[in-house]
Amino acid sequence: MDWDDIRVFLAVARAASLARGARDAGLDRSTASRRITGLEAALGAKVFLRTREGLKLSPAGERLVERAERMAAEARMLTAEAADAGSGAVGTVRLATTEALAVLPVEEGLLDLRERHPGIVLELLGGNRPVDFTRGEADLALRVAPVREANVQVRRLASFTPSLFAAEVYARRRGAPATEDELRGHDVLLPAGELAALPEARWLATRPGVRVVFQSSSMPALLAAAVAGAGVCVLNDAWGTRVPALRKLFPVAACEARPLWLATAPEAATRAAVRLVAERVVEVVARVSGAAKPRT
Repeated sequence: MDWDDIRVFLAVARAASLARGARDAGLDRSTASRRITGLEAALGAKVFLRTREGLKLSPAGERLVERAERMAAEARMLTAEAADAGSGAVGTVRLATTEALAVLPVEEGLLDLRERHPGIVLELLGGNRPVDFTRGEADLALRVAPVREANVQVRRLASFTPSLFAAEVYARRRGAPATEDELRGHDVLLPAGELAALPEARWLATRPGVRVVFQSSSMPALLAAAVAGAGVCVLNDAWGTRVPALRKLFPVAACEARPLWLATAPEAATRAAVRLVAERVVEVVARVSGAAKPRT
C-alpha cells in the first residue's frame, strides 16, 4: 500500500466527505478519488460505503482507520524527531488553549523562549473545543478540564478561584457589592453558549434580583463589556486581577477552585522543542498563580 493513499483515506474518513477530505489533504476531488480507488484495489475491499447521509466507513474501512491513525502519529513523530536530530530545539510547536487563556502565555513572556531557541516556531490555537491528539491537532493543550485520551501526559499546574469583578466606573456609579445578598439589583454579564455550563456562570445567572444585560460565548467579549462598565462579570482570579480597569468584588464561595491542566501529545513528548515550550508554560502559570513550580 502507498502511504499517500492511506493519508488521503484518513483525511476523507475524518471529514466524512470526499470533497472536504480532498481539500484537507491538499488535493482536488478527482485525485483523491483515484487515491481511494487505488487503496481499495490494494486491499481487495471497499473502504467507504455511499449512503443517503453521505460517505460511511465500511467494516474494512473501520478496521483500517484505527491503524491509519497510528501510522499518521508515527509519521508525525518521525518527522519531528528528524527535525530535532542534530539541530537542537527546532520546528513548530502547537499549543492549544481556551479562548480566555490564549492571551495569558503571550503576555507573560512565552515568546521570549525564541531568544535562546530561534529555531522554535510557536503556534497558539485558541478555542473552547477539546483538541483531538490522535489526529495531531496539537502538541500541547492548556485546559481547565483534564484530557482523558490514552497515553496523553497530563499534569496539574494550578487552581484558580472564580470571583466577581466590575469596572471602577461601574462601582462608582452603581456601588460595589461585597456579598451575594448585595448583588440584588445589579447588572450582570453572563457567559453563553457552551460557557453557560460553567458552575460560576450558572451560579451568577440564578442570583435573586440580578438583571442580565449582556451575554456572550466569548470571554474576551464579556471582559470588554465589563471594562466598559456594563456590569458585573465572573472571571478566574488569575485573569481578572491582571486587568487594571477591573476591581475584584468578592470570590464565589459556592464554586470550587478550578484546576488548570497541561496535556502533551504522546508523539510530541520526545521532541526537545515541545519539552522547552511545556516548561515555559509551567513557569508562566506558576508565576501568574503565585504557586511554586509543580513537580512533573
